[in-house]
Amino acid sequence: MLQNRTLFFCCSFMLASITGFAQNSKVFMSISGNKTTLPNGTATLYTLPDSSLLFTRIIRDTLSLIVPANSSFFLKITSAGMQPIQRTFATSDSIVKIDASWQPPTTDLSNVVVVARKPLIKQEDDKTIVDAEVLANSSSNAYEVLEKTPGAVVDQDGSVYLNSATPATIQINGREVKLSAADVASLLKSLPASSVIKIEILRTPSAKYDASSSGGIINIVLKKGVKLGTSGSVNAGTFQGVKNTTTAGFNVNRSFGKLSGNLSYQFTDRDNFEKVSSDRLIATDNSVVKQQSYTSFPATTHYVSAGLDATLSSKWNAGYDVRFSANNNKSYAQNDIVISYPISVGPDQNRSLINNGGTSYFLSNDWYATYKIDSLGSKLELEADFDVFDNDRFQQYDNQFIQPALQGLIGNGDIASRKYIFSAEADLTYKLPGKYTLEAGGKTNFSKSTNSAIYFNNNGSGAKLDSFQSNRFRYREEIASAYAQISKTFAGLTIKPGLRFERTLIKGNQFFPQDTSLSINRSDLFPYLYLRRNIAKVFGFQLSGNAIYRRSISRPYYEALNPYPKYIDQYLYEVGNPRLRPQFTRNYEFNINAADFPVFAIGVNDIKDIFTGVTYQDDSSKIVYRTFDNLGRNKEMYLRFVAGIPPGGKYFFYLGA
Repeated sequence: MLQNRTLFFCCSFMLASITGFAQNSKVFMSISGNKTTLPNGTATLYTLPDSSLLFTRIIRDTLSLIVPANSSFFLKITSAGMQPIQRTFATSDSIVKIDASWQPPTTDLSNVVVVARKPLIKQEDDKTIVDAEVLANSSSNAYEVLEKTPGAVVDQDGSVYLNSATPATIQINGREVKLSAADVASLLKSLPASSVIKIEILRTPSAKYDASSSGGIINIVLKKGVKLGTSGSVNAGTFQGVKNTTTAGFNVNRSFGKLSGNLSYQFTDRDNFEKVSSDRLIATDNSVVKQQSYTSFPATTHYVSAGLDATLSSKWNAGYDVRFSANNNKSYAQNDIVISYPISVGPDQNRSLINNGGTSYFLSNDWYATYKIDSLGSKLELEADFDVFDNDRFQQYDNQFIQPALQGLIGNGDIASRKYIFSAEADLTYKLPGKYTLEAGGKTNFSKSTNSAIYFNNNGSGAKLDSFQSNRFRYREEIASAYAQISKTFAGLTIKPGLRFERTLIKGNQFFPQDTSLSINRSDLFPYLYLRRNIAKVFGFQLSGNAIYRRSISRPYYEALNPYPKYIDQYLYEVGNPRLRPQFTRNYEFNINAADFPVFAIGVNDIKDIFTGVTYQDDSSKIVYRTFDNLGRNKEMYLRFVAGIPPGGKYFFYLGA
């Protein structure tokens, strides 16, 4: 009986073993390729349908697995630098063989991004374009960006020079800023550096641009909204020198359908200073006037800009931009004056304390529209803008006579200035048969300015009206213009002649302290010629030569004509000259560009009735006044060189002369 039970258990064990072997299946995996270069892979086996991890193995070229029969599995093999191998299979009673090979990864080229260095300077025909982003990184306002612009020289009065002794015309977004150099500097200091996207320099503008730009044109292009969905940024910074400047702001862009809008705000709190040391020789008695002055200029600025751009159709695009700047500025000055005489007489010592303060506002409205005529680049551009500049300030001064001790003089004044500018223009660019390009258009500009100054002084006998500094002046300017120019390339030579007509009407009236007036009514033609040709290739750079001829005019602006005297200290004041005549300039220039980068230029400016800032001195009173005057005719020759390393690497620099 016991033997029968033992035999039964042995048979049962053998049957169970046979059954167990029958429920497993063998899987053989082979990866083809050179065994010496095949990478190691990680094989992971999952059961289906529950995707449970069964085991993980290392595989190089072959792998054998024992898995349950009559089941489904998912095998994944991965290796760095290769595409994953994925197989789904089912087992049975027979051996399962899987063959595969490694494949390198592929890249989807549906979106290609080309990355290249963005040049700081590039040349487009007669226009030099400076990327302001690099300059803005180390600047606190737009004026500092302009000071760092290669090829532009900014003097202590705020005037900018390019290639002549005549200051350049300053434009913002293609429109001339009809303000004095000091007011333009104040306006640019109220604009944040990040608002400037590029600076366009036209040393010899074509007939498309106003003829009143004999010193060239500097166009400061401010950022507008971009169609990038919804985006924004917040910025803050502080700059520490002798004085401190702090700035903070934000920018928001939003696109919705065919509309895009933008809003930005910038706050700036700055404090600058100026030290002046001068010695003036008085010819009548050989005395020397030595002046030491120190002035601080604290100011706070609020800048807001907003814009809306709309795609009306496949051909029409229109938009509106508004910019507002509020500036609260002050200045505190102390001037110490010592007058020394050649004879044994003690020197005279005087001191002047001057406080200035005020608020200024600038509002700019710009409406624009563009119509695309065809796919060749023909288009019609329409633009109208209305700008308001408002400036209210006060001045207090205290003139002290220390040696010899005399009665001092104190005074104060209130000054109000208003300026309104409206302009409208239309520009047509049309691609004609034969690869001719026609450009034509017209523009009308109207500006009105008023100035009122009321001063009182007191020398110890009571306050009295200062009729010398008190003034009321009104100024009106109307300029209408039309132009046409055509360009064509013949056998590698590009020719672009043009002609511009301008009619000028200027009227100015002084109502107090005496009734005077000025009037200018004239019409002028201004020819233009531009030639361009490729010269040769040097070290892979295409050299091109450009020859330019241009006639232009410089009209006296409002502040240069206003006879109102502006008090600086007891020995210095500024005053306009209502008898100024327009200045005419003929410019001839040849320049060479390397791969659209300006490297060399030589030119001549022939100037008639040149007017500029001058300083005159009254030897009897030792008082100096700055004004403007016509100095006759002048012919000047200039050379210009530019070299450097473009941005994009660790270092960049540009050197010009």
